[in-house]
Amino acid sequence: MTERTRMERRSEGSITDVAGVLVGHVTLDEGDVQTGVTAILPYPSSVRHRKLFVGDAATGEGISQTGIQVGEDFGVLSSPIVLCNATTVGIAYDALISRGHQRDTELPVDDAWPPVVIGLDDGYLNDQRKRRIAHDDVLRAVEQATDQAVPWGSVGIGRGLCALGGKGGVGGASRRVEVPGGGLTVGGLCAANGGRLQESPGEAGAEGAARGGAGQGGADTAARSLTPGFVLVMATDAPLLPEQLRLVAEAALQALARVVPASGLESRRVLAFSTANAIDGSLRKGSPSVYPARRLGDEALGRLLGATGDVARQALGRALVEATAVTGRRGRTLAPLDAKILTGLVGGTVPGGLTPRPLVE
Repeated sequence: MTERTRMERRSEGSITDVAGVLVGHVTLDEGDVQTGVTAILPYPSSVRHRKLFVGDAATGEGISQTGIQVGEDFGVLSSPIVLCNATTVGIAYDALISRGHQRDTELPVDDAWPPVVIGLDDGYLNDQRKRRIAHDDVLRAVEQATDQAVPWGSVGIGRGLCALGGKGGVGGASRRVEVPGGGLTVGGLCAANGGRLQESPGEAGAEGAARGGAGQGGADTAARSLTPGFVLVMATDAPLLPEQLRLVAEAALQALARVVPASGLESRRVLAFSTANAIDGSLRKGSPSVYPARRLGDEALGRLLGATGDVARQALGRALVEATAVTGRRGRTLAPLDAKILTGLVGGTVPGGLTPRPLVE
């Protein structure tokens, strides 16, 4: 077992710990084609005509996406969230439209419309021009989604991603928050595809210069997507309204920035949704209709926001810790970051006495 794999897994849990949320991966490992699809279902496919409240936060504009602007305008979500490579966004959108027609020929706004698709540039390891992801791959990711334990690292959308000069990936985490009246759960999923290692003040000479090429622990700053970006999807069973969910998204975005400061043209996008306050069958009821909704109090919301930051950092850590080496386009090989870099970023302990101070307390 390598030093990296002996690293203590501090980031436990999954976004699927939020009741009703499911995740599915489809991974393609075919020489120059190293890519995949990850689908997050905010509720099981057996549930029909449901809308959930959603909020978002973002920096930069380099991430391809569909459906998010409608969520911003109306504060609701009714579609699976699909993460795929940048040249597959249109294919994934069309596949979700087909799925929506199968569910209801009218394609109503409370049952899978508009499709939410987010595209990441995995072109460093994946030949995106071949566009090997097909409709059936997208639908398989949705259909295979489960609320059980799912793999992380170089799977699904994480297959071709690179981060911090090493192998990126996809990861998840969750936290339970105790508030008056009971406990709440917040979970997250992170797709890590960017960032640069920061040179510490004492890092000089050959080691510091190495970061311009093959750096410490195999990190290579040349291993970087042309349009890098991070995506976080946060879910909670806390009864939140859209403006509160925007605060959740902002908290996750800020937590990510404290661990991996944004650089250059890098983009970050966070979507946050609540499984509480579901709006069911709105188009089948007379208009106007009134739906009961609960709102989490400020003190409990503060606790939830603190947990959100922890989950965002832990999901990022899991994406990097669980990543495995991948060889793809043009014979390029990316290995995971080593234990010293990982512990410096997300905390943890490596046997043998290596316990560097985490960048995030």
